[in-house]
Amino acid sequence: MQKGLLPKLLLLSAVSLTVFQSCKKESALGIDNNKVVKTPYSLYAANEQGWLITTTDGEQYRSIFPPDGYEVHSILTSGNNLLMLKQNLHLSSNEGKNFNPVYTQVKHFPWKSMIYDFPAHNAIYITSYQHKGVAVSKDQGKTWMADSAFAQGIPTNFEISSFAGLASNKIFAFSNLNNVLYCKQNEGAEWTPVTMQGLFPVDGTEFYLSSNNTFLYLTDYNGIGGVWYSEDEGQHWTKFGQGALPKNHKWLSANSVNQGQAFVVGTDSFGLYRIENHSFVSANVGLEPYTSVYSISEKRNVYKNDAVKNYLFMGNNYGIYRSEDGGATWDKMTFAEWNGKYTATY
Repeated sequence: MQKGLLPKLLLLSAVSLTVFQSCKKESALGIDNNKVVKTPYSLYAANEQGWLITTTDGEQYRSIFPPDGYEVHSILTSGNNLLMLKQNLHLSSNEGKNFNPVYTQVKHFPWKSMIYDFPAHNAIYITSYQHKGVAVSKDQGKTWMADSAFAQGIPTNFEISSFAGLASNKIFAFSNLNNVLYCKQNEGAEWTPVTMQGLFPVDGTEFYLSSNNTFLYLTDYNGIGGVWYSEDEGQHWTKFGQGALPKNHKWLSANSVNQGQAFVVGTDSFGLYRIENHSFVSANVGLEPYTSVYSISEKRNVYKNDAVKNYLFMGNNYGIYRSEDGGATWDKMTFAEWNGKYTATY
């Protein structure tokens, strides 16, 4: 062998090994994400200029739809369809290459649950100016019709403002105007009022619904009336302790996270707060000062060994942030051209 060749080969091998190891992604579970993720997530996000992007790892982003100057309120998927709510509701059936308007009678509210996909009923529901204030799609968002199947005796002055569903296959709708909760027991049933007992959120505020598999939540958008939960399908309600959650500031977003083990509220310029010991604590580690949280989404990777890793994503006025510990701490995931005010995630 040529003199000096062996040391050079050893050095080259060491450098190659170092480069290879630096490019290999390891999860906290000690397995190679690039090879053994069985079910990866897809996150969609949109900014105030209407730019729609996506990622499957939270780190590398891809543009789907260019900015058109119109802020995106909500994003959702149903089957192979991608829906984007701006002033009107738009649908893409070709992975976002183009969108067409599918519903124009949308009655807008500032919370995300004014539109809700509920596969248990093969339906998407949205707040509407038509009839009783609810429109429904039974073909994954392609066509829409008024949902007038309400029980007799509802108030004349009436509207629905938010939706939430449970694992019991029941969906619920809340009316801020009348402070009444309605339930649809199954796909073909009428919307009927829920008989509520004991304490309940007061009138004169703007509560919106959210849920996990078993709990319903009502959060006051105005930051006055608190956050309430029900574990018996809306019959009884309990108020969370206020804790550190600031009053008199908009509570822009709310979500049950960490597979239903936690609940978080995003505020206007005061960041994020999460429930610990039945009361709210600050969850702003890693966030910029004066963060406004517009959207919170939960995603998960399922690995071939059936291990699951949960992530939270936040759209705020600085970009997209990710948490791997149920929302306690956050890391910024968008930089340079991907920065911006993200108003919707899904």
